[in-house]
Amino acid sequence: MKSFILSMATLAAVGGLQGCAAPPAPRIYTLQGEAPAAPPAVAPDMVIDLAPVALPERLRRRQIVLREDAAQVQMLEQQRWSASLGDELQDALSSALQSRLHAVDVAKGGVAGKPAYRINVEFSRLDARLGGPVQADVAWSVKGASAGPGQVCLGRFEQAAVGPSVPDVVAAHQGMVAQVADAIAASVRAAAGGGRVAHCSAG
Repeated sequence: MKSFILSMATLAAVGGLQGCAAPPAPRIYTLQGEAPAAPPAVAPDMVIDLAPVALPERLRRRQIVLREDAAQVQMLEQQRWSASLGDELQDALSSALQSRLHAVDVAKGGVAGKPAYRINVEFSRLDARLGGPVQADVAWSVKGASAGPGQVCLGRFEQAAVGPSVPDVVAAHQGMVAQVADAIAASVRAAAGGGRVAHCSAG
């Protein structure tokens, strides 16, 4: 009888230790791709000021959010961005725009002086599904420091995922950000040259 009680006590102790084991650490992802080669040490072509990126409330968090159907979303506690999604988008777009425009972002580069172009970006929709595309509705504006017209823009972007996993969804987010950066960079060039560009009108 005593051996039976000791055996049960041992099992209970082992079960308690297993129950107290730390949960697995979440996997952390970023929207920033691999760092590009360092640019030559020459003066930038322009100075930009990218304002904080606006997002729907449900996306202002570190958990990766997936759309399940028309009414439900899923927040992945064990799959997270390295910062809040708004900060991830801010950093990724700033880096991409600086590269595309050979510019410096005053919010990132610590450059003194008035920026040549202020850029505001708002994601009114950003949906992702496992095995499906990442889809975004994005509004942005470009306003120069001079009195000339700026650009007011609205675009819809979609990037397919190559597979059904969370890393595939992250890669699709990165591709979508690259599309948005291309469109914003084009609108900055249009504002500088007084031209017209897709998604935008003078404003």
